[in-house]
Amino acid sequence: MTKALILLFAVFILSCNRDAGCYDCKTTITITIKDGEESSSYSVSDTQTKCELSDDEIKEYEKNNTAASTYSNGSLSIDTVMVTVCTK
Repeated sequence: MTKALILLFAVFILSCNRDAGCYDCKTTITITIKDGEESSSYSVSDTQTKCELSDDEIKEYEKNNTAASTYSNGSLSIDTVMVTVCTK
């Protein structure tokens, strides 16, 4: 029984994908409000760890979590930018 457990443990360790690694993905959202001559900007960030994803999957995650939009009404303009960058 002990030999079987050691064998299963060895198989488990060898089957792990050590090259995959983990990525720290930081998403930053910046909102800029312009009203005539006045301007205010606010930012917030969050970092999440993503593991066992390929490089292509990480690129897709970055793409899906990056966007920009603008709302305008007269002299009021609100710009919202969300950017995600992942690093190993």
